[in-house]
Amino acid sequence: DEESGYFGYTMYDKDSSKPYIMKTDDGENWDKGFDGVYPLIAGAVDGERKKRLIGHIKNPKEMWSAAGVSAVDMSASYYKEDGYWNGNVWMSHQWFVWKTMLDNGDGDFAFEIANRALEMWKEETDFTYYTYECFGISTRRGGWFHNFGGLSAPICIWANAYYKVGTVTTGLDVWTDYQKVTESSADIKFKYNGNSNKYTVIVTLDDSNDYKVLLNGNNHSFKMRNGGAIEITIDGNVKSGEINVLSK
Repeated sequence: DEESGYFGYTMYDKDSSKPYIMKTDDGENWDKGFDGVYPLIAGAVDGERKKRLIGHIKNPKEMWSAAGVSAVDMSASYYKEDGYWNGNVWMSHQWFVWKTMLDNGDGDFAFEIANRALEMWKEETDFTYYTYECFGISTRRGGWFHNFGGLSAPICIWANAYYKVGTVTTGLDVWTDYQKVTESSADIKFKYNGNSNKYTVIVTLDDSNDYKVLLNGNNHSFKMRNGGAIEITIDGNVKSGEINVLSK
């Protein structure tokens, strides 16, 4: 739907040869939210459409809330603060967006997603000791079913990615053929199957060391996050190779 910049539910009920996008009586796309941006996560869009979808996700007036990525655009007429699917943050869906940001080489926003989720989860769990199903945007409080263990899995993944020594993390488009990781080194062989200009790999090692990174035998730049989380952003034209992280 070029008007809204989201994808939409395709309808065929009036004329099967002339599908149209489902909209409200006022002409608003019914799909402003996660469903409307999932083609980005599937790697099915590029160019201007890709920029618009990412823009919706990052916009604090649309999907990027104080509690994380909202399931529904907060500016949509059908967004409800006390809703279920149409007014909450879900960790499992945020996990897909986080992986997609790594696929697009946006390590900073990927970390913002994970860090905001970890901080909010800690506040709620310290207070209630529950693992809630979803989180309210205006309150940052957990809600609905209180012991959904599976929905806490992304929290464990984020904590490991940025804080657990020996963890290697990639986006959805990177396949690692080989990993050998110690507390102070890593050797990783990988293939990249995406179409972005850049992508990011995270290697978390002992934060007491200084490191250097080699990509296919050559020195490569990296960003150190939290002392031990090494973010390596690679040009999208590099479709395979080997990463070596060594302590100095």
